[in-house]
Amino acid sequence: MKKRIVSMFLAFTMAAGLIGCAKTGSGTSGSTASSGTTASATSGEIVLTIPTFFVGENVGAVYFEPAVERFNTANKGKYQIKLEEVVEATYSDKMSQLAQSKTLPALIQTPTTEWVENVMIPSKLYYPMNDFFEKNPQIKELLVEESLKFSTQENGDIVSVPTVTLSNIGLFYNEALYKPAKNVSQMTVDEFAASLGDNKIAFQTVENAWTSMLFLTSLIANEDGGAELLKSYEGTKCLDFNQAPFINAVAKLKEIWAASAASSSVGAAYADAANTFMSNKAAVIANGSWMNSEFVKESAKNWSGDFDGATVRADYYPGNVAICNTATFGRWMVTNGGTDKEREAAFEFLKFIYSKEELETFALTEGCQVPNLTYSDNFKQALSEKPLVRQQAELLTKDTTIVPALASIMVDSVANSIFGTTLVQYVNGDMSAEEFCNILTTKSKEAAEN
Repeated sequence: MKKRIVSMFLAFTMAAGLIGCAKTGSGTSGSTASSGTTASATSGEIVLTIPTFFVGENVGAVYFEPAVERFNTANKGKYQIKLEEVVEATYSDKMSQLAQSKTLPALIQTPTTEWVENVMIPSKLYYPMNDFFEKNPQIKELLVEESLKFSTQENGDIVSVPTVTLSNIGLFYNEALYKPAKNVSQMTVDEFAASLGDNKIAFQTVENAWTSMLFLTSLIANEDGGAELLKSYEGTKCLDFNQAPFINAVAKLKEIWAASAASSSVGAAYADAANTFMSNKAAVIANGSWMNSEFVKESAKNWSGDFDGATVRADYYPGNVAICNTATFGRWMVTNGGTDKEREAAFEFLKFIYSKEELETFALTEGCQVPNLTYSDNFKQALSEKPLVRQQAELLTKDTTIVPALASIMVDSVANSIFGTTLVQYVNGDMSAEEFCNILTTKSKEAAEN
């Protein structure tokens, strides 16, 4: 898989699952409605409501809301997509409520892996995608092999739309503040830490401590046996963090945190960490390529402190580490809920957003790759105007170590809550690295037993 990603990257340049970070906000563009909206009885237009957090100020909205508008315009009078805003942090809970009341809409964003495995699959609430892919071979050939395998059950059912895009996650730095003598990815962890000087990293502890979790992932991958350890848990969950690569990386995180964490890091949510970076209060932030959209002139309203997105540079982590999950269910799931007409609309919408033109738009917007797509000349030209995407494209080599994100191999409750709250105590000096990892282990085993 790595060779295929690299070849596409070198030539020109999401996912579920994984799933990006977001600034929370209440505003949305377009219509909103409650789940379960049915086809319009008066106009004959089939209306499908999708509960989503890709709206408003969420970075996923930059592509998604305009895409919905394009679909609605192209299918006016026949199909219409309406969006129901759901807060990202409560999305799985919302889906659980709809599942319990048997009111799941025909199409949903794929919730967490655990939710799919514990709720969707046992009750067979999914609508198998096998026939859809047989009827749409142009989409089937785009599916990432590892994701297709992960999404296929023992009975042969494909339970989701496996991912077709990959987003190798690295970091961004502000060259107006921090000018490393060489690429960050060419440094060792110690070289990187020393090169920062007085510059700061935008960490966070609230929500799933996203930016901190990403950076810790890279530290684990730099430990002896760490990359192999992370890869061994891809597609499953780790219940034992009392292992040397974890403990040593956690100890290294504390050392770097003490010297280089932005002053606002403890108690910071993602929006706070992003704001810290985009106000010149931190020179480095760990985040996915979807943040590229924050550094263009159109997003200047979110900048402060003389920050200029033009001075941002993209790179991977020390030790030439990139983060990408391939064992995922993908971004979308068709369900057994809703009506047959709504499912018809869902299939038409999927055909639209997985068309070549839309995938290229998505890739340019979020800075991801579509490894099995032959890019158009227009895309190649547009890519030349995306300097951050090009930078990471040029830096990815056959020697880049690609590992799954630490959050993806953690039990959800541990990743989304326990990690962040425990991290606060840890960086404040209330426990050792061994104690920190033991808490993660204990809580993971408790969650797995329940």
